[in-house]
Amino acid sequence: MKTLYKQYIVVTLLVIIASLVISMLLLGQLYNNKIRVDTDKEHLEIAHEVVDIVKTMPVESLDDYFQSVAKLGYQLVIVDESKKVTSYGAKFADMTINEEMTSIIGSNDIYHGIRNYKQNFSIFNHYANDVQNTIGVPFQVENKNYAMFIRMDNASMFTEMHYLIVGFLIICAIIIFIAMVLLARQLVQPLKKLQQATEQIAQENYDIQLDIYREDELGQLAFQFQKMAQRLKENDQLKKDFINNVSHDFQSPLLNIQGYASVLKDAENTEEERIQYLEIIEQETKRLSALTKQLLLLSSLDQKNLPIEKKRYYLDQQLKELLFTKRWLLDDQQMELIYELEPIEIYADQHLMEQVWDNLLSNAIRYSEPKGKIVVTCYRDNNTVVVSIQDEGIGISKDDLERVKERFYRVDASRTNQSSGLGLAIVTEIVARHNGEFLIESELGNGTTVTVKL
Repeated sequence: MKTLYKQYIVVTLLVIIASLVISMLLLGQLYNNKIRVDTDKEHLEIAHEVVDIVKTMPVESLDDYFQSVAKLGYQLVIVDESKKVTSYGAKFADMTINEEMTSIIGSNDIYHGIRNYKQNFSIFNHYANDVQNTIGVPFQVENKNYAMFIRMDNASMFTEMHYLIVGFLIICAIIIFIAMVLLARQLVQPLKKLQQATEQIAQENYDIQLDIYREDELGQLAFQFQKMAQRLKENDQLKKDFINNVSHDFQSPLLNIQGYASVLKDAENTEEERIQYLEIIEQETKRLSALTKQLLLLSSLDQKNLPIEKKRYYLDQQLKELLFTKRWLLDDQQMELIYELEPIEIYADQHLMEQVWDNLLSNAIRYSEPKGKIVVTCYRDNNTVVVSIQDEGIGISKDDLERVKERFYRVDASRTNQSSGLGLAIVTEIVARHNGEFLIESELGNGTTVTVKL
């Protein structure tokens, strides 16, 4: 497996090598276009000075003179008419004398070996220890023709400063490489922790502590990952609670249906008892049917696949029709209904919004005391439509108020058989799908006011 750490090291090495190669190529161009020409010119001037002095000296003194020049840091080769080669100073690694070099003997031509030498990687031509990598000039002593080939000794070119510069570059390269390795490790370690945390989450283990404290992008990633793990843990717990609650809410009416169905088999039941048992079974089946519909609706809202079929319709008319259908419940409880509905046309999904008003009004009736009062208002506030339902019921405590929008959460356990605990969750989802706002204000014992803003 190609780990990120290894890839980072390889890339670092490739970058260093590529930088060196590119630098060599650029320096090679500089050497060919500028340094090579200047060096050839400088060596030519030196060669002319040496030859000018040679012309004034007797033959017997030439050997000592050339040795003196060599001691000054030069490599010299003298070739006579018979192509005899005499070397002074450090020996050339390659002593091959070509025809171009011997052709200048007895002529006025100049051999520009330094300028024209091309054999190795261009920048290293300067240091090639080859007799052909020299400057050559002809000279004559006592009517005998010679050619002198000269260049500066490589050893004398490298001063202490050159060694310091080369050492400095090598040390810099080593330090940069070590720094990049350490940096790679610092970058990879948090990623390894994130990888291990991901494996834990894949195994549904959400209790994760990353211990990554950084102020850069990796720190932000770790922080968001920790938040995600916590959210997944909460969602997992909600899922488990949801399954438990659904199982309980289905099991209770099913047990009732099963129990009363068994009782009906008894031939000793009176007609009145039989009707009573059948009514209970009918109520429980209706309860199961309502619960199933609510679960399907909530599931569709969760998956965002429930089509929102918005159209223009009159909200006040919708509320009036709903209040009329609840009239018998209000009369049965001897409750007072007050409503003030401003004629307002809205653009929304009429069926879903009917679910909202039905749930809110049913809760107001369910959790109100007999002979209580319910106030329903609908009005426009600038560009916002506000629907408010106020009751004088049992109210909601401050602790419960923070959780009433959760699925299957019931404030009053004594009224569990009247509510599935899904109503306010459905209202919250539908209002959110309409980009609206759902607010609940309540005080224990002093009633509740729910407000929907669209």
